[in-house]
Amino acid sequence: MIAAAKRWLRWPLTRFGGARPRFAAADGRPDIGFLADDSRHFDLFAEWLHAEWSAPRGESLEQRRTALRNQMRVDRLPVALIAYWEGSPAGIVSLRQSDLHTRAHVGPWLSALYVDKPFRGRGIGRDLIGATLSLAAWLGHREVWLFTTDRRSFYEELGWERMPPLPAELRQTPLPDVFRHAVSAGGGPAAGSGAPRPPA
Repeated sequence: MIAAAKRWLRWPLTRFGGARPRFAAADGRPDIGFLADDSRHFDLFAEWLHAEWSAPRGESLEQRRTALRNQMRVDRLPVALIAYWEGSPAGIVSLRQSDLHTRAHVGPWLSALYVDKPFRGRGIGRDLIGATLSLAAWLGHREVWLFTTDRRSFYEELGWERMPPLPAELRQTPLPDVFRHAVSAGGGPAAGSGAPRPPA
């Protein structure tokens, strides 16, 4: 009862009016929802993403904050989902229209999946992926794409289909492994509510 009340306080707009999907693991952990509904730890999420991807590319923390602010939405792309573990911020992922310039004609893309080090090994990344697939289905998409340069076996184990590299990708270093995953109208293969489509 207490856990349910805390979840309602964190994600108050996910339950009423049938307007948004819910993302719940079988045991309630991790607790996943929209960054747009709970931005208390916005700066922490931005710092994670900046350290992991932006700083190596020479981008500023403020640039990452601006990009993340643009993902504080629910019914259109780009969207950020966040995960808590026993009340602590644990991970984040984005669903965006494009993420790899060589395949600008397909999408949407699962992007910037990050789980903080103290919470790794608990399945949080897998649950965030499942929630992203459910979100994509709820938004009316039939498939989700992603690319990785170092986690190929992880996505293969989760049933993602690896796509043959394009000639332009073969010239990139490191070579991106591109994956595709179909989603069903009822949601992704992991958690999802099968909620009605968002308004057009």
